[in-house]
Amino acid sequence: MVVPGITVLIKPASSMCNMKCRYCFYHSLSDIREMSSYGMISEETANNIISKAFEFCSNFVVFSFQGGEPSLAGLIFFRFFVGQVKKLNTKKLQISFSFQTNGFAMDEEWAKFFCENNILVGLSLDGSKEINDMNRLDSKGIGTFGSIMRTSELFNKNKVEYNILCVVTANSARHIEQIYNFFKKAEFRYLQFIPCIGPLDEEAFSSVYQAKTKVYASFLKRLFKLWFDDYMSGYYVSIRFFDNLITAAAGYPPEQCGMSGYCNGQFVIEGDGSTFPCDFYCVDNWKTGNINKNTFEEIANAPTMIKFRQTSILKDAKCDACSYYPLCRGGCRRDRDYSTNGAAGDNVYCESLKEFYEYATPYIKQVLIKLQEENMKQNMKQ
Repeated sequence: MVVPGITVLIKPASSMCNMKCRYCFYHSLSDIREMSSYGMISEETANNIISKAFEFCSNFVVFSFQGGEPSLAGLIFFRFFVGQVKKLNTKKLQISFSFQTNGFAMDEEWAKFFCENNILVGLSLDGSKEINDMNRLDSKGIGTFGSIMRTSELFNKNKVEYNILCVVTANSARHIEQIYNFFKKAEFRYLQFIPCIGPLDEEAFSSVYQAKTKVYASFLKRLFKLWFDDYMSGYYVSIRFFDNLITAAAGYPPEQCGMSGYCNGQFVIEGDGSTFPCDFYCVDNWKTGNINKNTFEEIANAPTMIKFRQTSILKDAKCDACSYYPLCRGGCRRDRDYSTNGAAGDNVYCESLKEFYEYATPYIKQVLIKLQEENMKQNMKQ
């Protein structure tokens, strides 16, 4: 079996990190596993990932690195990995790289490496110093804002393509105007806002860091209005969720995981080669294989992967009658399943999303009209 392409999400340093963020969901996952850390990735495992991905695909492969903190695997390893990709890509597949980092220990050599190899970087930053340093701390409990901003300056200097990943907590959701305006002032125009989630096997909203229903709804509405006003005035800020929302409203499939109404299952690969169907479910009972022993085809068809897909597509009966389902599609499985071995049910943010979509619908229509006008103008020029 050969598929057009895949995305491989690799955790080269497993759950290891050089920061100690208060709300880190991956530490809560690693704490309930038999092995909290799967160790640093080996060159043998890297070679198996690359060669088996190329055997499985006919068109493209995306190699994405996350953690923990992936940079702990070292720049020498990543130079080796990129070199092996070039060496083994005899089929001339289209290759893309992405790299998610906390930005704490980046230097100019890293920045040059990212630029030279066209690696898209996700840089974690929760907003201004006051907001970021409430939760994003180093191992000594000191705020990391200054380090991250220095990294952004290095990225700008070396022309690294990057976006900002901002975790939305119960506190920061109440200060979205401050956060958004800070990002604008810093000229960060590619943003992702990621709602903080609680640990598996605990009730939703048991974590003090997770924004509750009304707070999250208010956050979405206020952020969307900020984004909308800027867009209509000619200043475009890319916010991934809103970009995908407009795409869905226009009748096209969204690219963002969690907005398609089902989970195909991912290829998440831990440091020792162990594979899992989703970054949120890297726990023992959801293991789908090991890339050192299995092919991607075997992993894609593993009983655990099939179970993950089947238990992801279930939706609450009220979704069928909801006028916003074409936009919502049930949302991310992780927001519908807070158990280690459960199935997707009602989204904990269902009421938040309904309130948001009701508010946003008139504005979405205006955006679609503006897009149509812009497309017509563009076509007339051609």
